[in-house]
Amino acid sequence: MEKSNAHWKAAHPFLFISTSFILGILIGNHFFKAVNTPIFSIAIIASGSLLLLGIRLLPIPFLLKGFFFYCILISWGIAIHMATQEKNLIQIPYPKSWVDFCRNWVVQKINTTIVDKEANGFSLALLLGVKSDLNKSVLQAYTQLGIIHIVAISGMHLEIIFKNLTRITNFLPRRKFYLGLELFIVLSGVWLYTFMANASPSIVRASVFFSIYFIGKYLQQSIVTLNTIATGMLILLLFDVKNIDNIGLQLSYAAVLGIHLFYPLFFKMLPMDNPLLIFLWSNLCVSFSAQLITFPILVFHFHQMATMVIISNFIMVPLSNILLYSLVVLVACPPIFQLPHILGQWIQYYVLWINASIRFIDAQPISGSIPMHMDKIQTVSYYIALWLLYRWLLKKKAFYLVYLLGLMVIYALLKLFSLL
Repeated sequence: MEKSNAHWKAAHPFLFISTSFILGILIGNHFFKAVNTPIFSIAIIASGSLLLLGIRLLPIPFLLKGFFFYCILISWGIAIHMATQEKNLIQIPYPKSWVDFCRNWVVQKINTTIVDKEANGFSLALLLGVKSDLNKSVLQAYTQLGIIHIVAISGMHLEIIFKNLTRITNFLPRRKFYLGLELFIVLSGVWLYTFMANASPSIVRASVFFSIYFIGKYLQQSIVTLNTIATGMLILLLFDVKNIDNIGLQLSYAAVLGIHLFYPLFFKMLPMDNPLLIFLWSNLCVSFSAQLITFPILVFHFHQMATMVIISNFIMVPLSNILLYSLVVLVACPPIFQLPHILGQWIQYYVLWINASIRFIDAQPISGSIPMHMDKIQTVSYYIALWLLYRWLLKKKAFYLVYLLGLMVIYALLKLFSLL
């Protein structure tokens, strides 16, 4: 039985809270950019809290309660924006000396086992985000092909750490004390790696996401992906509201949202039994789902689009995953029978082969960037059309296609008369 809108909203409270906060932050960024009065912000939050209490106690119609509730959340978003113009709302210290020790130990092990300069620089960039020794021609080739995110520490890297830690802790008894111990081990490992990678914004976003997911699992709460994504974005904005203008944050959450929404729909379109074909089709669906929703953000900010972006991601994401797993095994490998050096030599050959393949693809005539331009109205129109397409794929109701066709006709008419 299909859930009603009320049930769907009840399952996604943080989605609506974070949306309201983001709207308030955008309003504050536009209208109150020069205002920096913490006392005024405290007054807004305090008055909103009192109003919220009054709304809950007074006999006000349900729809009006909802309207006031959203208005209060939006006002809090404005207040947070004004209160954090010069300093972040929340700051967390971390054990820097211990993190530096672990990081230097990993770097030293990579340096002694992977001796080729290009392979060494690429391995350190992939594993720890150290780009100082990364070959410039390789970096340019990855950028041209639209797969530079592979050498940026992100959720793909953290997922490997997370999965392996949970595999280890699964052997613990399923009792409360041991579940708490498992939570501590997994979160400690996740955040240790995050700080070892210099806490770059991309991996912090992934760490917050995995932390919310695992804490919710420990508390035996139902895991709703959209709610988890929204909670992560809300936490990051509470730490620093300037993240709302961060292109990396926009692309990261857009990609996760695209995969969550479109991947299951695309994957079911072509059922098959062959495991190899299932793997290839799944990889293609992930790549296309992410690109479908990040496309307007890339064009809006960079005014160009790589021609080989889908093919490059289709090829390189699984290959880089193999390399990342190999590097994790290399770091964990004990120094017996020269095993780290043997594994390091094989990884070195593999890295050089991957980079040679990337240079070959980048050298093809079809490879390059296509100049494109999208303004704000076109970007919003694209996402409205994409939402209508998603609803049609999900519900299979023809009127969504009618709405989509109507939107396309209106846009064509406006372009025809040069109003856009």
